[in-house]
Amino acid sequence: RLKDQRQLFLFPHKTPYDNSRHFNELAINRQVFFAILVCVVETEENAVLLKTMPRRIGRERKEGFEMIATQNAADKTQKFLDDFKVSKPVIGLPGLGWDTPEMAAAVSNAGGLGVLHIGFKTEEEIERDVAKVRSLTDKPFAVLMFPQKESILDAEKLRLQDTALSPLREDLGCTAVRPISAPLFDNQFRKIVELKVPAVGLRLGGLREPYMEELEANGTPVFGIASNLRDAKVLVSSGVNAVVAAGWAEEGLLSHEEISKDQAEIDSLVLWSECARALRVPVLGAGSITTQDQVRVLKALGLAGFMLSDALLLVKESPIPDSWRTKVMYLADSASEMTDTFMGRASRYLSNGFAQIFPEKGLPVLQFPYQYFALKDIFDKALEIGRIDLALLEVGQYVYLAESGTTADIINKFCGYWSEA
Repeated sequence: RLKDQRQLFLFPHKTPYDNSRHFNELAINRQVFFAILVCVVETEENAVLLKTMPRRIGRERKEGFEMIATQNAADKTQKFLDDFKVSKPVIGLPGLGWDTPEMAAAVSNAGGLGVLHIGFKTEEEIERDVAKVRSLTDKPFAVLMFPQKESILDAEKLRLQDTALSPLREDLGCTAVRPISAPLFDNQFRKIVELKVPAVGLRLGGLREPYMEELEANGTPVFGIASNLRDAKVLVSSGVNAVVAAGWAEEGLLSHEEISKDQAEIDSLVLWSECARALRVPVLGAGSITTQDQVRVLKALGLAGFMLSDALLLVKESPIPDSWRTKVMYLADSASEMTDTFMGRASRYLSNGFAQIFPEKGLPVLQFPYQYFALKDIFDKALEIGRIDLALLEVGQYVYLAESGTTADIINKFCGYWSEA
């Protein structure tokens, strides 16, 4: 009976269940199916189901459940550790609105790869923040960049925004003249080369060949964040050392460089599995990872490690005010939303009153990255005075499960989950 059920589930067209060629042609992904089985094998009855699974899966022949992934995940984990010179297979990426040099350094000191956002920073700010990280750690860290993109500042849209938001700015005391300009990518790149940063991260696409060749010549490893398999493959083709597969639940900007935004709304489980199967470089999973079960699934799918974001929100080193920490613990799974209000393109943030102003008033949204710079004075003031209803906080869908402690506590806990999986 179990054999018939398995054949019906996996092979509705009645092909032999142990035929690996047909198995590879199925739309259902075998790694996802096996990961589900791994998660449910808690009873003797389920163990019987495991025993009925075919012994030959995919192109390689190995005994039992040793081949959940098609390639050796342990080797890829070691490659990530070797390339980025870290001791733990974890990247720590605090979201915009609560990222600091102190947090990047704390992750690196705990054995992971701490990440410093520099995508919106000037050369002077990059030099200042990199120096701060280096004053706090002698371990490797990375800087996260946005590859150069063509965008235009629409003066009329900016005027409409400023007119509608002027009463709010007066109430907050945001009266200073603010520059609305984006840093030049070439200048940012020259600065990180000059500073000899240990590693580079990319979000929203890959770098052109001359940039990658220079980083490679300098021995600088690169990872890229992708929200879909096509973007991930482009990153690999560009020469990155590792890919972070960031599912729909993950905080921050959604990567949809090669496909539409709607097509890029991909569930974490599907994305992790497909990237682990299809990419030759180490793949780390991201998707608002805050639980042991998520880490177990990542390892079962054959990924090389994971990226923590939301899990770090309430750590001791986080800059968010104490008044916000209690509120975060009472959030629900609907507390974040995907919106273009803060950045000018799809990104996941804490849903608050300010996020609703634009759709309610029908205000226009500027192109990325000008939307961020047009509102930056409000975001900065909100953090300063503790107004979470006006804050820019990149958080994912499981942020309400974040726990307090030091950064080292959280890193060690999740790496413990990884070792036990």
